[in-house]
Amino acid sequence: MKLNFKFQIFLLLISIFFTLCFFKVVDFGLKKYTLHHEIITVPDLIGLNILQVEDTILEYGLRFVIIDSAAYNPTYSRGAVLSHSPKSGSEVKPGRKIYLTTNPTAVHFISFPELTNKSLRQSFNLLENNALIVGNLYYIDHFAKDVLIFAKYDNQKISNRDSLPKFSIIDLYLGNGFETEVLVPNLIGLSLKDIKQKLNNFSLNVGSVNLEVNDSLSSIVYKQVPEFNEKLTLGSFVSVWSNDSIIHE
Repeated sequence: MKLNFKFQIFLLLISIFFTLCFFKVVDFGLKKYTLHHEIITVPDLIGLNILQVEDTILEYGLRFVIIDSAAYNPTYSRGAVLSHSPKSGSEVKPGRKIYLTTNPTAVHFISFPELTNKSLRQSFNLLENNALIVGNLYYIDHFAKDVLIFAKYDNQKISNRDSLPKFSIIDLYLGNGFETEVLVPNLIGLSLKDIKQKLNNFSLNVGSVNLEVNDSLSSIVYKQVPEFNEKLTLGSFVSVWSNDSIIHE
């Protein structure tokens, strides 16, 4: 009886041993199948054209799919990648599909609106309503302050009969009212999307933008140069630094 009990214990231990071995083999196989130990960091594809994307994606052992073309962004060339998912820096398995949103390749033209002698606010509204983008403000001697004298696209003066690509960036040349200087407004605590309008309202432009977070829409200005209440010439540029908080360590 005693011998039989020991034999049962032996069989139990053997069973446990083979069960553990079985699960170890299965776990190893699953890890090998899913490339558990191989992780790829998604590269930054923004701004690349499709040929460049193909070269980069192949080098990283990934795949890509173009899912959409967004509204035209003049900052990037036509057909360039505007965003992708997963984002750069994400960790994925080899062979993962990266979904791309690209700049439209088709060019749609629009007639330039009549802006001469319009106020700055009227010019802003007319350009926005015609799918055009306000670039920088420049000031010239003229008795009427912030009244449009002429506009330029790609450094060429625009006439009212010109047709331009949608979402073109238009620089405005305005009267200075024979004023020369303006006080810099306080930008601290503003989101990046709000600073251009505020600076333009003060006859100033956005200078360099120094981002310290990936999401520019949620970032907050914590530093500006020149600082609040300094004097600048009309049409000057103000640089900003942004983070996810106005408190910067």
